[in-house]
Amino acid sequence: MRFLNTLAFISLAIVGSKAMRDISSKELVKDIKIGWNLGNTLDAHCLEFLDYSEDQTASETCWLNPRATQELFDKLSEVGFNTFRIPTTWTGHFGEGPEYKIDEAWMKRVHEVVQYAINTGGYAILNVHHEDWNYAFSDNLASAEVILEAIWKQIAAEFEEFDEHLIFEGMNEPRKVNTDVEWNGGDEEGWEFVNEMNDLFMKTVRVSGGNNKLRHLMIPTYAAALNEHTLEAYHYPNNDDKVIVSVHSYTPYNFALATDDTAVSVFNNTQPIEWAMNNINTYFRSKDIPVIIGEFGAMSRNNDEDRMRWAELFVSSAKSMGVPCILWDNGVFEGEGERFGIIDRSQLTITYPLYLKGLMAGIGKNINISDLEVTPITPTTTIPSIIETPTIDTPPVIDTPVVPPVNPPTIETPPVIDTPVVPPVNPPTIETPPVIDTPVVPPVNPPTIETPPVIDNATNSEDYLSCAKDDYSCKSQKSEECYKKVSECWNSQQDQNACISLGNTCGKIWN
Repeated sequence: MRFLNTLAFISLAIVGSKAMRDISSKELVKDIKIGWNLGNTLDAHCLEFLDYSEDQTASETCWLNPRATQELFDKLSEVGFNTFRIPTTWTGHFGEGPEYKIDEAWMKRVHEVVQYAINTGGYAILNVHHEDWNYAFSDNLASAEVILEAIWKQIAAEFEEFDEHLIFEGMNEPRKVNTDVEWNGGDEEGWEFVNEMNDLFMKTVRVSGGNNKLRHLMIPTYAAALNEHTLEAYHYPNNDDKVIVSVHSYTPYNFALATDDTAVSVFNNTQPIEWAMNNINTYFRSKDIPVIIGEFGAMSRNNDEDRMRWAELFVSSAKSMGVPCILWDNGVFEGEGERFGIIDRSQLTITYPLYLKGLMAGIGKNINISDLEVTPITPTTTIPSIIETPTIDTPPVIDTPVVPPVNPPTIETPPVIDTPVVPPVNPPTIETPPVIDTPVVPPVNPPTIETPPVIDNATNSEDYLSCAKDDYSCKSQKSEECYKKVSECWNSQQDQNACISLGNTCGKIWN
């Protein structure tokens, strides 16, 4: 299944597709300087209140980020990023087995976004993200293998003409969800599951045709973690020189990721970074095995100078071993969740220039931040945002304790709070919440409303779609207003179909 138009096929016939360089992954990663994640976008999923059958692509904006554009990738390339990881959730976008056929509109949109990244002259990493079918339990392995093979056969066929600038990543943070070992390095059951799935992913892509026999592939450790026992159990192929180890690191945890009372805003503890880099070197780089840190970052705490120093140290430490880093950006700037945004995707301006300066200094690039278009952010603690919870490593005990929780706090969708403007919340809590590919903490129930408001959905719908095509500021405002109404609709226990209909309207705002 491909969505290249007729003219594209004619062009390929005349000039041929770009040749795939037959180089090892060790050579390839040398060309990757620093990367950026398109977080909370194609990986967003809102099956609870979006009717995917009406518009398969509406999920892209249901976590309040605007639709990705070529201009966004061009701006990121301009400021120094040359690799773009595109987290993508396929659940909800494929049919029943045994075919598990991916929806054509969704595949077409994913193809379009991947092309945006490739058009910059840089690299794209396409993966399978936030899935609920690949939890790392032995009794789930057989069914998970069937789905993984079916999905990757289709993805590989869709992108078989792309050259080495497109990298495939088999899974994102595969782990034993909702167990004591979910985030502390796993156990034999989880390790074996991940190794088996990685093997199947590699075999599936290699026999899929086109350039995929030479495709560079990323395979994760259990939960993409860096714990010693995790790395000891990891299987790396000895007969394929186009495979890259995929790990994540948000460290020191208290500085980079914590949202509870253990969080700190001052960066004065380098030992956890040294621990992470030492493990990468001991288990991989000392053996000449290529590695990419597919996610890393430190959330904003109104501490720009500390984040700048942290970013330079983290990136330069990895670079000294030949390990490129891909920054996590979920598009979130405010609230009590995980604020990992660095670029305003509507205005195409940098929100934290000092943070960017530190990142680029880590790869030896000096930038003049006075030349940047900047959107200043005034930090708040009042507006929660939809987030992804990334990997938490468990560093050794040190003088300044790093205390990663066993179950990191995750807010899949934010609660409704007393504030003039809020992002959307989940529909009413159900007894068995949907399982997703992130550490799950049940959503906070919204405050009780004694007199539920009456939501005039029909009246509002037209107004939400009134923005001009390129008026991103208007669309951002309308999107927030619309999803707020969806939340109120669910919480007021109105007609379910009306709430779903309004949710679908919200999804059309960015079309």
